[in-house]
Amino acid sequence: MTRSETIDRIMAEERKKPSFSKHRINSYLTNLPVDKENNELRGILKYMDDPSVFLPLTQTQEFRNGLSIEVRAEMIDADDEALGITRRESLYHNHDFFEMMYVYSGTCVNYISGKEMKLQEGDLLLYNLQTVHKLVIDDPEAVIFNILAGRELFGGLFVELMKSGDPLMQFYVHSLCDIPGDQFMIFHLAEEDSTLMPLHDMIIEFSRKDALYDKVMQADFLNLLIRLARLRSERQTEKSVRSKDSMDINEVLTYIQLHYKDITLQSLSDHYSYTTRSMIRFLKKYTARTFSEIVREYRLLSACGRLKNTEMSIDDIALETGFAERGYFDKVFKTRFRMTPYEFRLSMTGKDPV
Repeated sequence: MTRSETIDRIMAEERKKPSFSKHRINSYLTNLPVDKENNELRGILKYMDDPSVFLPLTQTQEFRNGLSIEVRAEMIDADDEALGITRRESLYHNHDFFEMMYVYSGTCVNYISGKEMKLQEGDLLLYNLQTVHKLVIDDPEAVIFNILAGRELFGGLFVELMKSGDPLMQFYVHSLCDIPGDQFMIFHLAEEDSTLMPLHDMIIEFSRKDALYDKVMQADFLNLLIRLARLRSERQTEKSVRSKDSMDINEVLTYIQLHYKDITLQSLSDHYSYTTRSMIRFLKKYTARTFSEIVREYRLLSACGRLKNTEMSIDDIALETGFAERGYFDKVFKTRFRMTPYEFRLSMTGKDPV
């Protein structure tokens, strides 16, 4: 039985008798009128239509079972149909944990900061942590999976990722986990796309809950991020070719990585015979980041390599990678990777850091 066939069977049962897809009573509006007696739901209607008024969801609230990764399923089930519910609309909300939305079948509408986005089968949407969004389902065939990952999960994933030693892939994986501003990323995945394999495996593991399923899901999650990073790298190169840009974004990123110590926007622009303004636009177009943000990312990645592979003091590593002050280095490192340089070295080497 294929993964898709397994999920079809799981969701056929879920549609009849919801378990991990069961709706929380006051998290949605439907096509039915709001019961006047439902004071709780009536009290939060302000979160429905105005993206400037939204419900903040926290990791503490959502991850109550001690897991660091979960799957939520959204659909119109048999209980809904019995009540005459044909439409579900969530609250406007945001959260402090990572979320990706996968349209397994059918269609749905997502509103991101008030802007409508129609999604169809195979679409995978990644949110920035602060993005204000809501989901509308009015397709009876729709099955939507939300993959939720806690912040602490990224510490362990980051340690695993650093073992790969590929700065370009590290850059893209980190960009998936730290989307700037109120932006998002969307991937259109085809049926034969290998990226679906770890995604489908996570869904199956969560539904079955066999021994150590949460550990298997974490491994699948890292696998998924790496495959998405590869896909994004390939598509960014294709996009730059189609746009007839004279540069390949991956070549530019590699050049920055090789010269991060002393590179300037001017020297980068001169190397590719671009004006600084054109280079700023080019980098923003393909990475959604500024030149300074990209350079800082590579300095941090280089610092990680030194923490892992050398016995240099953390003070010396900070200076060697372009950070004038140890305190600032510690702060930036912890913000980016959710652990201090001290904790990172200890996790990688098992030795007490200097």
